[in-house]
Amino acid sequence: MSKGRVRVLLVVAMAVQLLSACSGGVTANSIQAMDPKRVESKASVGDLVLCLKQRLGDDATVIAYPEPGKVDIRVGRADADEYKFFHLISLRRATEGTDVEIRSSGEWHPVMSASRIAGMVENCTPGRAH
Repeated sequence: MSKGRVRVLLVVAMAVQLLSACSGGVTANSIQAMDPKRVESKASVGDLVLCLKQRLGDDATVIAYPEPGKVDIRVGRADADEYKFFHLISLRRATEGTDVEIRSSGEWHPVMSASRIAGMVENCTPGRAH
């Protein structure tokens, strides 16, 4: 196979991946199926919600459940008529602080990487939503 043909095949393969990633939003259910990164925080669920909402702004949608101490934060952005999720942060009240699970869609985002989201969670301190 010639070098030119290999290059064309590589470009086509990359284009297919980019187009499939852009073809539709990622749902919270599909992210829920991903393996989580677990983080233990000394901050309460309320402190984490306030802190993350302040840091993520409009990119964060808070989903509070009837069960006390159970909150999900969906991180994404609205584009036209769809909502594309990048991360799902599950907060569950623990004996001391909060158990946090961070799941990622696996899609590349220039500003909100999974490690940056984990860093935001780790930087939220107890009693000081900032």
